[in-house]
Amino acid sequence: MTIEALFAAALDHHRGGRLAQAWDCYRRILVSDPQQVAVWNHFGLATPGARAEAARAIGRALRLAPGLAQSHCNLAAIHRAGGAVDQAVASLRRAIVLQPGLAAPLNNLAALAREQARIAAAVTLFRRAATLAPDHPDIHCNLGVALLQLGAYEEGWREHEWRLHPGASTGQTPRSFDRPLWQGEDLAGKTILLHAEQGLGDALQFVRFAAPVAALGARVVIEAAPSLTRLLATAPGVAATHPAGTPLPAFDFHLPMMSAPHRLGLTLATLPADTPYLTASGAPWRQRLSAWPGLKVGLAWAGNPALKLPWAADANARRSIALEKFRPLFDLPGVTIVSLQKDERAAELVDVMEEIEDFADTAALVEALDLVISVDTSVAHLAGALGKPVWILSRFDGCWRWLGHRPDSPWYPSARLFHQKTRDDWAPVIGEVVTSLQRLVKKTH
Repeated sequence: MTIEALFAAALDHHRGGRLAQAWDCYRRILVSDPQQVAVWNHFGLATPGARAEAARAIGRALRLAPGLAQSHCNLAAIHRAGGAVDQAVASLRRAIVLQPGLAAPLNNLAALAREQARIAAAVTLFRRAATLAPDHPDIHCNLGVALLQLGAYEEGWREHEWRLHPGASTGQTPRSFDRPLWQGEDLAGKTILLHAEQGLGDALQFVRFAAPVAALGARVVIEAAPSLTRLLATAPGVAATHPAGTPLPAFDFHLPMMSAPHRLGLTLATLPADTPYLTASGAPWRQRLSAWPGLKVGLAWAGNPALKLPWAADANARRSIALEKFRPLFDLPGVTIVSLQKDERAAELVDVMEEIEDFADTAALVEALDLVISVDTSVAHLAGALGKPVWILSRFDGCWRWLGHRPDSPWYPSARLFHQKTRDDWAPVIGEVVTSLQRLVKKTH
């Protein structure tokens, strides 16, 4: 097989995520011709689990072609994956100097700024990147998220629509229906399908927009994960709910749920935040939990590891906290900790989650509690939507919806945010939660 054919096969494997096969093809080329700059570049990117080896491969490409901006971008990606942020920034700045018209290093530098909680700087860099690549969906989507984090909702929602572009690498496949996307047409007497997207928490957060859409005269049908449909049916404006993956009912228009704020022209000032907008009866659980003393505090310590989006695994690891780190809460007098973690058993806590079948069941349990403490996951949105007091532990580079390091949330009036001040260090955050909980116990006794 010629070098050209072998390189084409390697690229095909690489694009398909078959890194081991790609790596082997690159290696075979380099054995026969070690002067192949492009191959060294790709060889490094095909070895993400062995960062030192990957860096050496990119370094070899740079020795052969020191002025190749893409090699510096690739080296930055390897440094970033290894946590060497300063080195990643230096590599990206070098790439920008070498090729000022290249959008990729600006986009990546902006992403690093956002990870460092420098949101205004990230917006500036994303804008520069978008100027250089005006049709690049990922850059626009990144800009949208950063704008939303600053509270610039009107422009942010508009840019966020790029997530649905067929070329975006957000992990979302645009839905195809035989009915049109709603773009502001008259809805009087029409049925509109609002379909959930991304995570379960997003559906819990965005189902609130069923009411303003219904106020336009529409019959609103919600399509969402089966575990959500029974609970979402209680939201104002919802005429019916439909489990995802089953044949759809008839409708006139459709709209991804997270596009509703853009279509409705909502800003931070006009955001509908009346709670509760989901309801459940906690009476049976309240009676059972009365057997335990003091305040009944629900705890959710980990996100969903199964979310199939490119960025999800890393984000989930950064937002989740090992249960052991919450141990200072367990022995507080006047407090009973109740597990709200569905897929992990917790012998140290009151754990009734084996009896929970869906979010309507979880909502009934949450309704019987005095307080919920949660990492940034669906339980936090559930508690907020129910109007239940909820303390949310947000990672250093927090999600856009928490608006930087604000202690409150315009989305959920009952929420209080506890922000991580140093990346990966949860101890001070949990210490602040413990102190606050001790004060709450004193106040209620």
